[in-house]
Amino acid sequence: MGLKFLGLDPGYARMGYGIIEVEGNRAGFCDAGVVETSPKQAEGHRLAILQDFMRTLFAKHEIEHAGLEQVFLRRDLTTGIKLSEARGVILMNLYLAKIPYSEISPTSMKKSIAGSGTAQKKTLQLMTAKLLNLPAQMKIDDAADGLGLAFCAWLRWQALQLKRRTQR
Repeated sequence: MGLKFLGLDPGYARMGYGIIEVEGNRAGFCDAGVVETSPKQAEGHRLAILQDFMRTLFAKHEIEHAGLEQVFLRRDLTTGIKLSEARGVILMNLYLAKIPYSEISPTSMKKSIAGSGTAQKKTLQLMTAKLLNLPAQMKIDDAADGLGLAFCAWLRWQALQLKRRTQR
């Protein structure tokens, strides 16, 4: 069994995630999906859904390193606050599970996966599928960012390992 890397695209209504498994220098698909909450649910209940999901995910998978998409707040302050609350649940769970993580900007992820920081979503999905040798018929639309972030987490982890070796 190889090392597992997690990518998280934080969200209050929808949180995308992806897990890749790496053996040697080959990365492959392990798990991916989206956790959704409804605006009809109480705020605390929505955060509890994210909490329960994170706990279940960490009980099922031993994660080596995680990649968390950086959040940039632009317009709606209310949405930004809700997103920050969801992000807090994610960060707390990573901490409690002792999983190191890297924050990855959307531009950095796009550049690492597709070669351009301005790549379109469809290009990102296609390149992610190629990098992970996914079957063409496999739909990863909602989880593409999570899988891309997991791939970037692996790259960041490799850089950290190399840095540690050269500092010895």
